[in-house]
Amino acid sequence: MRKIIYGFKLLLTLSSILIPTVSCIDRLDFWQETVEGQLIIYGLFTDSEDIHTVKISTSAPFGFRPKGVSNAEVYLIISGEEKKAYTNTGNGVYELHGLKAEEGQSYALEVELEGSVYKSKFQEIPKHVGIDSLSYKVAYEPFKTSLDEHVFKVYTNSKLPETSEQLFIRWIVEEAHYWQLLWIPPGVPLPPPCFIFDVMDPTKVNLFDGTATNSRSTEKLLATRKINNAFLFPFFVTVKQLSVNRESFEYWQKIEIVINNQGSLFDIPPARVLGNIVNTDNPNENVLGYFEVAKSSVSRFYVTSEISPIYLQPICEYIQGKPSNLYSSECLSCEGRAAGRDWTSIRPSWWVYD
Repeated sequence: MRKIIYGFKLLLTLSSILIPTVSCIDRLDFWQETVEGQLIIYGLFTDSEDIHTVKISTSAPFGFRPKGVSNAEVYLIISGEEKKAYTNTGNGVYELHGLKAEEGQSYALEVELEGSVYKSKFQEIPKHVGIDSLSYKVAYEPFKTSLDEHVFKVYTNSKLPETSEQLFIRWIVEEAHYWQLLWIPPGVPLPPPCFIFDVMDPTKVNLFDGTATNSRSTEKLLATRKINNAFLFPFFVTVKQLSVNRESFEYWQKIEIVINNQGSLFDIPPARVLGNIVNTDNPNENVLGYFEVAKSSVSRFYVTSEISPIYLQPICEYIQGKPSNLYSSECLSCEGRAAGRDWTSIRPSWWVYD
């Protein structure tokens, strides 16, 4: 059995749809026998005014990241007629600016690629979404291994609207941290800042089924991550609560089952998790991923190094006489620090702290 891990970073991601420099979409883990070159399409369109992102890739051999597909034409179809083109930004990332989901309209995704047309089902935006009250906790406990580690945990106490309509909720947790590159004084300009973005705890699927309970509130542990030098400077957490339709919710339920499946004789057998996108000329083609339309609410907070119970060692401090090529790559460039994550040197508009 192979474990294929691939990341769609909106991010929002996530998901997710933040400003142009923060487009993290949560990662998906599929336990399955995946055929190399299998098409993967994932997109999220919400009522947010931020940038909406579609990621297109093909599955790679075991142990390698999926390969971005940059020769597609991508369109948002509005109520069956109007088309809005996504902008190709390279490496399989397509962005849509200046548009948001509205009640009463239906939306679908269309992808034209090498003579084939892929389409999702039409969806309408749900009418209701809840509000999150976020908190965090620092703990010392087993994490990823059997060894105890200092970890940072994000919680929500969510208040959901009173409504007779079915309510299905999914949460995406994104993180962002500042990083200062090596500065060699005097006479050398201060290097540009690095803002690094990622999905926190990407294998955790956070869901709430409003049809299974009468409660209009829920408390959840949303994400856990190890405390490390990302907390040297202000560290921001963004939580997106998404109100989705039943089909989308059931898709993520399947993803959760696949991720948590341990392979015992009595478990549900691992299998491909197919979404709502099909090849209109060849419906038998297995297309991975999903296009979902959601109503969203966004909550955000930040912490500083003061929360860390351990000393966080600066690693990019200038040492007189030490050649720059002897410093690690994360001290010399934002790309080196990001190590495949999203990054920018432009301060996000919401990056405000006391």
